[in-house]
Amino acid sequence: MRTRMCPHCGKPVPIGQPCPRCGGASRKHGTRSREQEGRRADENPWRAEYSSAEYRRARQEVIERQQGRCAACGRLVAVRMGRQWHTRGGGVHHVRALSEGGTNSPENLVLLCTRCHNRIDAERRRNGS
Repeated sequence: MRTRMCPHCGKPVPIGQPCPRCGGASRKHGTRSREQEGRRADENPWRAEYSSAEYRRARQEVIERQQGRCAACGRLVAVRMGRQWHTRGGGVHHVRALSEGGTNSPENLVLLCTRCHNRIDAERRRNGS
């Protein structure tokens, strides 16, 4: 069966069918209730660091350093709008995860497209690290 990559979540989807994970553009995955968000925050206190000024500055520095291109495949995944970079189809990845003691320093961050980010995270989960 031939597949394509979902442009929203990067998962393989049979051609001609909507993404079973996110439903394509019609429904965004990741929508949680307040109760679910609270439980997630309690179980993963390191997630609060994503909203810190330190992280936002480091994120912009990394995107600038890579000129908006994925570190793994070179695809353009961020655009500059004024003085800020905005990601489109990608995100900043922690080389050493915060949950494993990593930091938000620019040396620990890398810009990846959704496809490469999903692949690297899947490998990390498979290897148990």
